[in-house]
Amino acid sequence: MCSTPKPKRKVKAKTTNDSVGFLSAISSEKRRTFAKRANIASKRRAEIIKLKQTELTCVANLKTNHISRDNKAKTNTTQSWLYWLFNTSITELIRSLVH
Repeated sequence: MCSTPKPKRKVKAKTTNDSVGFLSAISSEKRRTFAKRANIASKRRAEIIKLKQTELTCVANLKTNHISRDNKAKTNTTQSWLYWLFNTSITELIRSLVH
C-alpha cells in the first residue's frame, strides 16, 4: 500500500544497539539512488493529496451552488407576477411578450 521504494535485495548487516537502520548498511551510491526514489514517491503522494483536496473543494462548491440556485428558484416562484412586472426592465418585458 505504501509507495515508498523497497530495496530489491536483502541487506546482510550486523545488528547493534546503536544501529540507525538499513540505509547505514548499504553503499553510498545505493543509498543515494534509494533516497532519490523515496523523494519522488513522497512528492507523488503529496500531489495526490492536493488533487484529492481540490476535488473535495470542487464538489463542495458545486453542492453549494446547486443549493443556492434551488433557493433562488423557490423565491422567484413564490413572488407574485406583479412584483416581477415592476422589477423587470422594459427590454425584458418586450422579450417575454415576443416569445
